[in-house]
Amino acid sequence: MSNLGAIPLSGTLLAPIANSSHQNHCAHSVQLYSDDAFLLDSLAQYVGSALGGGDAAVVIATAAHREGLALRLAARGLDIARARQQGRYIALDAAETLSSFMRDGKPDANLFTNIIGETLERACSNARRPKSHVVAFGEMVMLLWMDGNPEAALQLEKLWNNLSMTHSFSLRCAYPLGAFNQSGQSELFRKMCAEHSEIIPEETYTLLTNENQRLRQIADLQYKARAFDTESALRLSEERFRLLVESVQDYAIFMLDSKGYIATWNIGAERIKGYKASEIVGKHFSTFYSQEDIRSGKPKWELEVAAKDGRLEDEGWRLRKDGSRFWANVVITALRGEDGELRGFSKVTRDVTERMLALETIKQNNKELKREIIERIAAEQKLHASEESLRKLSGHLLRMQDEERRRLGRELHDSIGQYLAAVKMGLDALAADIRKQTPGLDANISECIRLVEESIKEVRTQSYLLYPPMLEEMGLQTAIPWYLEGFTKRSSIQTTFEISPDFGRLPRDVELAIFRILQESLTNVHRHSQSLTAQIRVRTEDGAVCMEISDQGKGIPPGLLQALGDASVSLGVGLRGMQERVKQLGGTLELSSDKGATVRVTIPCETQTEAPAEAPRIAATQAR
Repeated sequence: MSNLGAIPLSGTLLAPIANSSHQNHCAHSVQLYSDDAFLLDSLAQYVGSALGGGDAAVVIATAAHREGLALRLAARGLDIARARQQGRYIALDAAETLSSFMRDGKPDANLFTNIIGETLERACSNARRPKSHVVAFGEMVMLLWMDGNPEAALQLEKLWNNLSMTHSFSLRCAYPLGAFNQSGQSELFRKMCAEHSEIIPEETYTLLTNENQRLRQIADLQYKARAFDTESALRLSEERFRLLVESVQDYAIFMLDSKGYIATWNIGAERIKGYKASEIVGKHFSTFYSQEDIRSGKPKWELEVAAKDGRLEDEGWRLRKDGSRFWANVVITALRGEDGELRGFSKVTRDVTERMLALETIKQNNKELKREIIERIAAEQKLHASEESLRKLSGHLLRMQDEERRRLGRELHDSIGQYLAAVKMGLDALAADIRKQTPGLDANISECIRLVEESIKEVRTQSYLLYPPMLEEMGLQTAIPWYLEGFTKRSSIQTTFEISPDFGRLPRDVELAIFRILQESLTNVHRHSQSLTAQIRVRTEDGAVCMEISDQGKGIPPGLLQALGDASVSLGVGLRGMQERVKQLGGTLELSSDKGATVRVTIPCETQTEAPAEAPRIAATQAR
């Protein structure tokens, strides 16, 4: 066989496309061609050399190539008719032979081996030389490739290689270069080349006269192959991007020319704007703007800004085909070539009407919330003012109450007390006269005198309880023991009183509040606790006066403890009065109940005055 322009896969620049799948039991070459004449001239030399040397040839080709080959072989002086009669030249139609072993679009290995193997054996047996050789040419793989079934073509190439392991022959296949112009076939082309031991390039390669020219041609082929791969990848990427853009439904993505006329249209644009591509492509993009925007020149302005800055983002109302409006987020990007010339614009539009309406709702809600907050603050301020007025009124009422108690106390002491004293003096004089004249009336007069004396004591006691004069004159150290002594006499409840020796005078309002709270607390102990004892402690610490009144009675009901801090719950007059007195002075009132009850009062106060020289540390009273 002649190696007319053949390039072995090993030892050349094309070697990287080969792989280990190829078997070297026979020469399996592939010829690439652009012109049929070149292919036929090459085949005439390939087949003619075999037939002229007494070997056999099997040609499986199209009718045009069989006829063209026969003419060229006859021109070389070969008697093709006699070679056919001798069985050394077998010419078969490629399409008919291919159909004999194809099943479901794939070559059947057993049928191929039987049909083609028998043909090769028959040709080999008719050769004239003892060690005969068969050359074969096949275009069946080319037919499969051109028919859009390259995978089947590659399978058939493998079957030829497998057949060479049991039969001795040389095979040449041929592909027109136009078969590999489609994108995405680069890898298939490499696989096809890997199934062959030799590659015969197109006709321009055989015209080169020296090895340097051929190496340059190979390098050029490699460059074209790489460029083909790059272009195919780029086309594939562009196709994928086009499919991606066209399939996006949530965004209107389309292209504008440099003047703003629509060039492309995707599904998202059709869904959002309502136009089909056939209806809108070629029209100006100002179609989507209101007449007001068009009159103001907004579409033109947007393109100018995008061309100047490279990009423009805007939001506003846009129009659909049916005339309805939607709030659009628009991004326009200027597209420029490598020379910097403006080629057009890309435009991405998103319907954000729901988001805009939601924001408007939030803004409206915020306005209402702000108004509600302002109204609530005003109401709270008004309530605070009302509470302040009530507090002032309460303080005023407490002061009036104390003044009235003082007035009543003085009235009792100065008027009724004096009247009772005069009555007693008259009774005493009357008793002296009666004893002289009527001794039997002495007992009745004595009883009247005793009752008047008791009345005088009670008036004096009530007068002091309403407003004890010693509280003003001596302070808590003296007034509290005096009050406890009378309380013990009236209630039979034993009391203890603890106070610091250096405890001095406090502001008048504070002393009065402490005394009134003590009175009310002990009244509650007497009425409700069923306790036989009560403990009172008064001290000053951290700029405040503290008083605790505790007993060992049945305690305070839990509901009353919880209600103390709730102004909406009705409390007793005494407890509410205690609480108001403490609030007026900025203090705190606490109730607790654990094995009895404890009232704890804390009131901030000014610097103490000097204490009396002989203030008792602990005073205790007993029932008399």
